[in-house]
Amino acid sequence: MKKKFKGISKQIRLGKLPVMVAVAIASLMLLALPVGASDMKASLAKMPVYAVTADKGVLVDLTKAMAKTSGKAIEIQVVPFNKSMHDLMDGKADFHMPLIKPENVDEAKLNYANSKETIFHVNFVLYTNKNKPIDKSKLKDYRIETDLAHVGYFDFPVKGSTRIDSSLKKVNAGRIDGFIFADFASDPIVKKEGMKNIHRELYKVFDVKIILPKGEKGKATDAFLTETIEKMRADGSFDKIMSPIDQPYNDWQP
Repeated sequence: MKKKFKGISKQIRLGKLPVMVAVAIASLMLLALPVGASDMKASLAKMPVYAVTADKGVLVDLTKAMAKTSGKAIEIQVVPFNKSMHDLMDGKADFHMPLIKPENVDEAKLNYANSKETIFHVNFVLYTNKNKPIDKSKLKDYRIETDLAHVGYFDFPVKGSTRIDSSLKKVNAGRIDGFIFADFASDPIVKKEGMKNIHRELYKVFDVKIILPKGEKGKATDAFLTETIEKMRADGSFDKIMSPIDQPYNDWQP
């Protein structure tokens, strides 16, 4: 098919076909080309607020704005976190968002690369029972839970939990000593359930990165992301999109 198109194209250039025939053939050739081909693919982990669908979410808005700023066509998929990371490692996506950057980790040993740019920050909050105060400097001595996917972010023993609400209810009832996780995910539950026995305090602020494959392709994508985000920071569009989820810790109490 390609050889045939090539031959016809040559005849069109040489004027050997009638004009109307040439126009018709050229139109057919264009129809045979891929439609809506993207320059790169972004894989976003499905979660409330951040990425709900391919058309809704803060990180969806960020990706669309990066495409507009750069002039690149970026395909967006919103899938469960594990699939998103798997697709990145399998070469089916050019970058993944988001991932909290662990502290004190040798990045050379990771099977992925972190972006140069930090796209936002996450406040990890220590939720305890106000009637059972604990010593924050000795957390290893207490029964602490966290979200199952974030157990590796701590240098003391923690138990993984698959239900944020269940862990917070156990803290509120005094059945465990504490729960540590992001305020954006945990605070709405504390408020909705009216957990009056909960005490909050900041544990740590983590950087959130875009994740890339290791190697030259990943480096090229990181350079593109850095250049694009710098332009967005300069014109104010980055902060306009990200400021709703990139907030300093608020020390409110139930």
